[in-house]
Amino acid sequence: MPDRTPTPNAPVPLYEFLYWSQLADSQSPTAIGQILARARPFNASNGITGLLVFDGQRFCQHLEGPAAAVEALMGRIAADDRHSEVRIAYEGPLAERRYHRFDMGYAQAEDPLEMEQLAMLRGDAALRQFLALRPSFDIQT
Repeated sequence: MPDRTPTPNAPVPLYEFLYWSQLADSQSPTAIGQILARARPFNASNGITGLLVFDGQRFCQHLEGPAAAVEALMGRIAADDRHSEVRIAYEGPLAERRYHRFDMGYAQAEDPLEMEQLAMLRGDAALRQFLALRPSFDIQT
């Protein structure tokens, strides 16, 4: 029988989510500051990195980290009353991190129509399109 004891220094497998949500009707667009203030230390302590894009009404967030941590975070986001209509556009295993410089980058979307079109995509097409748009974002860390 093979030994399945985890190796102490073995890398933790990574997982990623790309999701969309609406800003809840009861919330002001200024809620983004509160979200970032809580997300950054939480993500840092849980090995989660990612990018949050906001167009004033819709959130698009790409998260990556240990599977259990990002799955738990998705549960917290879905239950957060600042979000409504949470929809996962893509999820899957990840070979290596895409975000190395920050725990949670933030960008304001310049073109709401572009974000609306992206929100219609699912699966690999959604992830590819988001990653293609990423260089156009003015990312704040």
